[in-house]
Amino acid sequence: MRTDESGRDKKRADIVVRATDLGPMFAASNSCSNALVPRLALFACAALASGAAQAVEGLIAPGEEKFNLRLGGIVHRFDSKLALAGPQRSREFDLEDVAGAQHERTSVWAEGTWRFASRHRLGIQAFGGKRENQRAISQDIELEDRTIPVNTVLNTEVKTTFVIANYQYSFMKNEKMEIAGLLGLYTAQFRFKFGATQPLVDIDRKTTAPLPVLGASIDYHINPRWTVSGLLEGLKLKIGDVEGRVLNFTLATDYMLTRNFGLGAGYNATALKVDVHKSGFNGEVKWATDGLFVFGQARF
Repeated sequence: MRTDESGRDKKRADIVVRATDLGPMFAASNSCSNALVPRLALFACAALASGAAQAVEGLIAPGEEKFNLRLGGIVHRFDSKLALAGPQRSREFDLEDVAGAQHERTSVWAEGTWRFASRHRLGIQAFGGKRENQRAISQDIELEDRTIPVNTVLNTEVKTTFVIANYQYSFMKNEKMEIAGLLGLYTAQFRFKFGATQPLVDIDRKTTAPLPVLGASIDYHINPRWTVSGLLEGLKLKIGDVEGRVLNFTLATDYMLTRNFGLGAGYNATALKVDVHKSGFNGEVKWATDGLFVFGQARF
C-alpha cells in the first residue's frame, strides 16, 4: 500500500514539474500574441487609409474642375400679382387667388459653370414654366381699361422663362472654402394670356425684363466629395422703359458619387418687381417664388 502511494506521489510530482516547464512556453506564446495584435490592427488601419486615399485621389479636387453641369427639376410655389394698365387706369390683382393660376408647379432646371481660370468662373442658369387654368373669377378684374365682372369664366395662361448669367471672381480660395463676388444679369420673360366668351376677352401681352445683379457666393467643402454652397444676388435699377428690383437666394449641397458624377439638392427663393412701359406691355409684375430642387451633377 505504501509502495503504491509513493508511486502515485512521484507521478504527481512529475506532472507538476512538466506543467511548470511549459509555463515559460505559454508566457512566450502570450507575449507574441500581444505583440502581434497591435501590428495587425496597425496594418488594417494603414490598408483602410491607403484605400481611402486612393479613392480621394481619383476625384477632381473641389474648385479645380473646368466644367460643372447640373440638370434636374424644381418645385415652385408662387405668389404673383399683375397690373395691366390702360391709358386711364389700372388695378393690381392676384394671379393665383383671383385669376386661378396654380400655386405650385414643377419644371426643368439647368445650370452650367465654366472655370476658365483658377479664380474666374462664368455661369448660366435657366428654368421656366407654364401655368394655365379656367375658373369663375371671385372679384372684378381691371385689364387695360376694361372691367371683367365677377363670376366671369376666365381662361388664364402664364408663361415664364428665367435665364440668369453671371461672372464670379474668387477673392478667397483654399482647400476648404471658396468665396466669390459676382456680377450678373437676371433676365425674366413673362407672357400673360386672358380669354373669355361672355363677355368677350382676348388679351395677350408679353415682356422681357433684363435686370443687372450684384452678389456673392460661398462654397464650403466638408470633404473632397461633399460641398455646401450659398448664393445671394440682387439690385434695384431703371433701364430705359423698365424699372425693377430683384433679390435671389440659393442654398444647395452636392455629393460626388464618382469622379465625374454626383447628386444634389437645394432651396431657392426669389422676389422680383418690374414696371414696364412699352407699346406692347404697359404694367407692373410682382413675382415671388420659392421652392426645392434636386439635380444630377457632372464635373470635368
